[in-house]
Amino acid sequence: MKALDRILVDKFSIKDAVTFEDLEKNKLDKSFLEKHIFTMDKVFSNLPSLKLNDRKLELFLNGVMLTFRVSDGVYNIYTENGCYIGLGIVKNELLKRDVII
Repeated sequence: MKALDRILVDKFSIKDAVTFEDLEKNKLDKSFLEKHIFTMDKVFSNLPSLKLNDRKLELFLNGVMLTFRVSDGVYNIYTENGCYIGLGIVKNELLKRDVII
């Protein structure tokens, strides 16, 4: 084998890729950015989500594990008003933070 081109990874296709030059040229164009730049919650849109009230959010961000009676797995974490926080992992009904943005 002389070369290998990866043209698709999950929902990311090479046909949707943009060059650094195009990105630089359009960095102030909101519609261009919305079309070509994926937010973290869009990337992980296949995952279930949990919403945290202010008190639980404060504890979560400080590394406290929270009790949630949901299936084990990775979850998108949002505030009550829909602001994306990052990813959390539930294991044995305990939620701990994983990736916070």
